[in-house]
Amino acid sequence: MSINMGNLAKRLVSDRLLQQSQAILATNAATDLRIPFVTHVIRSKLIDSRTVAVVAAEEFAAPVLDLDTFDLHCCPAKLVALKLIKRHQVLPLYHRGNCLYLAVSDPSNMVAMSEIKFHTGLKIDFVVVEEDKLHAAIRTFIERAEIQQPKTEAQENILGNVELLSSTGLDKSDLGPAENTRAATELRPTNEDPVVQFINKLLAEAVTAGASDLHFEPYEKSYRIRFRVDGILRVVAHPPVNLSARLASRLKVMSQMDIAERRIPQDGRIKMTLEGNRCIGFRVNTLPTLWGEKIVLRVLDPVNALMGIDALGFDALQKQHYLAALNRQQGLILVTGPTGSGKTISLYSGLNIINTTQRNISTVEDPVEINLQGVNQVSVNPKIGLDFANTLRAFLRQDPDVVMVGEIRDLETAEIAIRAAQTGHLVLSTLHTNNAAATLTRLRGMGIPAFNLANSIRLIIAQRLARKLCKHCKETDKIPEKVLREEGFSQQQVLKLQIYRAVGCKRCKDGYRGRFGFYEVVPITEALIQIIMHDGDSIQIGEQARKEGCSTLRESVLRKVAQGVTSLEEANRLT
Repeated sequence: MSINMGNLAKRLVSDRLLQQSQAILATNAATDLRIPFVTHVIRSKLIDSRTVAVVAAEEFAAPVLDLDTFDLHCCPAKLVALKLIKRHQVLPLYHRGNCLYLAVSDPSNMVAMSEIKFHTGLKIDFVVVEEDKLHAAIRTFIERAEIQQPKTEAQENILGNVELLSSTGLDKSDLGPAENTRAATELRPTNEDPVVQFINKLLAEAVTAGASDLHFEPYEKSYRIRFRVDGILRVVAHPPVNLSARLASRLKVMSQMDIAERRIPQDGRIKMTLEGNRCIGFRVNTLPTLWGEKIVLRVLDPVNALMGIDALGFDALQKQHYLAALNRQQGLILVTGPTGSGKTISLYSGLNIINTTQRNISTVEDPVEINLQGVNQVSVNPKIGLDFANTLRAFLRQDPDVVMVGEIRDLETAEIAIRAAQTGHLVLSTLHTNNAAATLTRLRGMGIPAFNLANSIRLIIAQRLARKLCKHCKETDKIPEKVLREEGFSQQQVLKLQIYRAVGCKRCKDGYRGRFGFYEVVPITEALIQIIMHDGDSIQIGEQARKEGCSTLRESVLRKVAQGVTSLEEANRLT
């Protein structure tokens, strides 16, 4: 911590974030104004606060914390005098034993740390945060200071275990026999190893933030943890790179993987119990990279799958088509779209509607993501020959009423699914195509005869997920009528249209909060059957679907724009 401010300026120059002349001028100006170098650089808009925080943390060998992920109620309220907090612009984050952890934007501010150490009698350590977020957090902290209640151990935030950042080594023998066999972990206060607590709290934070995925990423000189929230990846932590192996080992133990195997990808699963006995699952995959194992966790929240068809975002006519297809005794329902577009949620919402004691429902997936009571679910295991095709053949000998295939990937699986749909079974599956019309041409390209497609497919749903505008901060956006017409709005819509844009506030991320689905739902009618039988291409199929009143994905999302649900910018990003 003896590194002076000059070193940070030099680091910014060596990283080509500042020119040398700019760094010299900024250093002199900060000295003249009696403000920290970091404050001057950010106020002058030479570099953004996030970049400065990351570079400063690397230079001073300290962790980076995103204050948006930290609960300010957990800060010790009466440990540091408010006048010291205001004077030095530091925030007390966490107190354990004889150590106090401070959030700072300027790690070279040794005067602040020395003075706070003198007044508290505690050892001082720090984490680096973004300056603008620090100032906002300090304002909030000071406003709450008079009514702040002492926190309990259960309220400690993810950075409550920041001492793990200086820990070293994690050997298999350190884990103990119980941890090597444990499949489920409860997120409750514990005296376990700091790495264990850090991971547990991080997973809990991800669920609270509504993340769909967590990325643990090692690099040569840094380590990054990101959450994917509303489809966008955001950095939430920068643990020291020397913790890479420890973090990977802990996650692999929780996932029941072989922690000694680092050369090949592995798949696993974590089941965790949050407060209130809410169970959350995580699908885990490891990938050996140049600098260590990258680990990605997919959050599997059964609540999302059972939220009901009305919450998905279907228009009234689209919902009617889906329900009609689900109530058929036989036929094939296909849900299409790219990875992460919500296909599984749409399928499970449909299965939940028809999941009664009168039906025998079986699913085969890779892997099973959501547990649905009353449904027979199978995860494929290619190593022992349990693939989609073989499992489907077994299903057909199990007296099924409804079969769900996680994905049609090859000709053999497609043929069996279509045969089942033609012989008295309702079959649901997914396919990776861009729209409904392309789905039919994709299956033809696999080698499925046209007459089989025409006689089996009953409904195709193409879908995407878009971000919702935050209702607390969205603002009207003035867009010329000519531009709106070019974007696809009708003249009638333009006359009464009110477009909103994303702004951003404390309750959201970048002006968006949550996501919704938008769809192209195409029932296979007699007219479409004739086109399919005559080997019509995707253009002919699409034109006929439009004639029959089926909206394209673009038309569906523009309706959401017109309703104020999302922005035109978001619609253009996705269609």
